[in-house]
Amino acid sequence: MRLEEVDGIIAQCAPDALSKAVSKLFRRLLANILLNPDNPTFRAVRMNNAAVQSAVRGIPDSVVEALFSIIGFKLEHRSGSEPQYVFGGDPQGLGDSDRLLSYIEKSLDEAKLSSSQFRHPPISSRTGLERNERKDLLIREIRRNIAERGSESGAGAPVESQDVFCTDDFASVENLKDIAKRTLLNTGRIRNAFFGCRHFSLRRMTRGRVYVCKEGCPVNYLEAHWHLFTGKNMLYSYVAHLNEDGSSVAHLGVEHGYQYNSLPGTTNFRKTIHFSAKRTNEKNGRLDYLEHPNQPSKACVYCDVSFSQLFL
Repeated sequence: MRLEEVDGIIAQCAPDALSKAVSKLFRRLLANILLNPDNPTFRAVRMNNAAVQSAVRGIPDSVVEALFSIIGFKLEHRSGSEPQYVFGGDPQGLGDSDRLLSYIEKSLDEAKLSSSQFRHPPISSRTGLERNERKDLLIREIRRNIAERGSESGAGAPVESQDVFCTDDFASVENLKDIAKRTLLNTGRIRNAFFGCRHFSLRRMTRGRVYVCKEGCPVNYLEAHWHLFTGKNMLYSYVAHLNEDGSSVAHLGVEHGYQYNSLPGTTNFRKTIHFSAKRTNEKNGRLDYLEHPNQPSKACVYCDVSFSQLFL
């Protein structure tokens, strides 16, 4: 499907209804096929399924069929049974499906941003002073994590010399994003934290990293970052290190939990609270690190994107 056709899908739908359909239904169907392409349970979806109808409420039937088509499903009418969408695509070619869904999500996010009063400047346009201040905060966060785990990191160059937002590090691994996503989905204790993720990014840690680990991952390893929305005004921020080709996970980083306070009259009303920071061992489930900062925060510690934008 061409991007012009996807733009037509977006134009026909209310943004909130389309966003709900993508996140609640089509992202999950795509993830199931990627995880277990041979499972017949994941290869057929009843058209009149209550969960399906709830997820696509408010969307034209033609758009619903087009969205199913994006992820490789076609509507079939068989005598003696109700209509159902059946997967007939190639599981190895679902990278294009992921990119088209990401295009829809990005377009919806940009539309929300342009209609709001808030304008969040891209990282590349921020002043040198703002950039240095943010890097100082990241350095302090990294050092605190290392100190709490009682281990000095041996990973690469000193933190002060790193360029944590170097675009070349991201561009160099664009071709590995699908592999990395599949690896994270297939890693047991990470799967639940990755299922339904938003704002996924991947970098090679050549010039910098936002999480300096006690494992001392080398600079040719990959660093993945994403957000997970689990409830109203609640967001979790994750980072994971993978090997150089994205085929295996080295370890998960510290999980940061944030929640926007929308209760009038309470402390920190209309502010986002950083309520937890924890690291769980992805192999045995043991809690390696836990802290409850309970402090206001303006941006994600890993990607520096303001919560004013993330919570739109």
